[in-house]
Amino acid sequence: MFSRILKSKLTALTAAIVSSISMVPDGLASVVSELEMQRINYEKAQDILDKKDLKAYQAIRPSITAYPLTPYVDYRAFLVGLDKKSPDEVRAFIAENKAFPFSNRISAPYLSALSKNKDWEGVLEYQIQEPVGEKYQCIYYRAHYEREQHEIAFNGAKQLWLSGNGVDDQCDPLFNYWDKAGLRTDELILERMLLAFENRNGKLMSYLTKQLDSEESIAQAKAMKAIYRKPEGVLTFAKKYPANDFYRSQTEFAFEKLARKSSKEAQSVFNDVMKAQKFPEKKQQELADYVSFRLINTDSDALAVWRDDVISTTSRQTLLERRARLAIQHADWSGLVKWVSKLDESHQASLRWQYWLGRAEVETGKVTQGKQRLMAITGQRNFYSVAAAKEIKQSINYSTSTLKLEREKVAPYKETLVRISELIDVDKIAAAKSEWRWLLSNVTKEEKAMLAAYAAQKGWNHLSVTASISAKIWDNITLRFPVAHKWWFNFYAEKNDLDPITLMSLARQESALDADANSPVGARGIMQIMPATAKYTAKKYKLAYQGRDELYEVGKNIEIGSHYLDGLLNQYDNNRIFALAAYNAGPNRVKLWRKRTDGKLDAYAFIEAIPFKETRGYVQNILMFETYYRDILGVDGAFLNEHEVHHNY
Repeated sequence: MFSRILKSKLTALTAAIVSSISMVPDGLASVVSELEMQRINYEKAQDILDKKDLKAYQAIRPSITAYPLTPYVDYRAFLVGLDKKSPDEVRAFIAENKAFPFSNRISAPYLSALSKNKDWEGVLEYQIQEPVGEKYQCIYYRAHYEREQHEIAFNGAKQLWLSGNGVDDQCDPLFNYWDKAGLRTDELILERMLLAFENRNGKLMSYLTKQLDSEESIAQAKAMKAIYRKPEGVLTFAKKYPANDFYRSQTEFAFEKLARKSSKEAQSVFNDVMKAQKFPEKKQQELADYVSFRLINTDSDALAVWRDDVISTTSRQTLLERRARLAIQHADWSGLVKWVSKLDESHQASLRWQYWLGRAEVETGKVTQGKQRLMAITGQRNFYSVAAAKEIKQSINYSTSTLKLEREKVAPYKETLVRISELIDVDKIAAAKSEWRWLLSNVTKEEKAMLAAYAAQKGWNHLSVTASISAKIWDNITLRFPVAHKWWFNFYAEKNDLDPITLMSLARQESALDADANSPVGARGIMQIMPATAKYTAKKYKLAYQGRDELYEVGKNIEIGSHYLDGLLNQYDNNRIFALAAYNAGPNRVKLWRKRTDGKLDAYAFIEAIPFKETRGYVQNILMFETYYRDILGVDGAFLNEHEVHHNY
């Protein structure tokens, strides 16, 4: 059913059309009026299908035959009475509608409907191989059981049951059959307890303990639960029990849990634990790496020596990079060279580490060699290339490409593009994005690039960005960075004395300019604002704010986001590096990071020393995005401002 907002839009649009119909040629007025009537009838069809009234739907269907979105209500109509459809009918419908994303969603409700009707023969006729998704796998293997194919069913049951987390309730009947067949043994229960231990699922471990029968297994489970609750006893546990796979796994998981609680304590028992359970060298290195990562910022000289000895022998590139960043954090240029030299060839050759090797060489007296290394990485579309250019006082250069729209290359997708256009016009943005993703997943790389150009021409900013990323046309700056909602950015930038390019770049990083974006943690809108942050900001700056749904309105979202960013910039003396890092990770983390670096670093070293990969990339991206937008808009500006360059970080 259309939303009340959309209904009001339609009503207003109808009134506007009626009032202006005498002002346009008869043919055009007829076309506009016909489209509006189709939209209204489409809305009626949606309401009818809410009541599952197929007879009424068939009566109204001829009035929307030519309407681009009619396949969506046909899909809804097909779902009515889905359980009565034969497998062949469902397959035929999917084949006929393969151009639509909903064709990929029919199997799930169909399997659920067949299961509800206990049509197990229908399940196996339709689903000839294991489906995707735990719930549907449960249906599939139960169908095998009900059709007397017990071996397949029980193998599937075991596979599904051995999980470190809870399993979908749809599996309960299958598990009951499997259990009654005597196949759920104490040995398997203990194996699943290990999986739950690894997944930190104490509740499941407690549940499984109650399913055991033998006294020996119960005793083993209680010991496992005890070490799970108190990992501080890992050394005693490791010495008490035999050195075999079962107890070695428990020791491993308990040791990791202890390392998360106290890396210092874990390190103190490391050697004895490894010896007691006879861990192989490879696993010892993995567990030592696990502790070392948590000792990166230790204040203990002895622990730092142990940590560095471990990292010296690791093959884990992320840990070596983290140690190299610690050297940057301490302005330890010789140490930086040492740790970068331990990276594999591909990591050493990256622009990131070539830049830092060049910096280290300059700082340790190898000035000519260092500047040559920095010169070699300039001229590329990359943060480190720009940083290198700044270091040797070169201008910023990077390659760009352009793309001319060739309409004949998108012509095969005309119907889909018309549908997407109509979905956008009637404010069905989620469906439009779904259609767009489905289209991109079914075309060539060259066609993706053309679709990006088509979206740009239509003003579909977010869709242009997603298509350009999918096509990997990294050098096409104009397609990757649309100039969107410029009026709003300029308005609130002027109001808060901000750079509108900073606001636009931040929005491009946060949401790819998607006004309807919604993150897994609840951030909303074009600048990805959390409802709690919006409420706080609105109260602090006395802004009109009616609640979280307003965050999907571009103007309101930019208003709140610009005030919040302005507050951060004021807090950090207009330093974008600190403000952007705080926008992403929060002011408390920025405070901790500044304490660690203690004013010893320059801007580039501080950014590199940020321990969170997401935040580090976030700051680097926005600084680069500002560079691109300044070039696109023909606006002068520095990569870093003078006060940012000369600040001690």
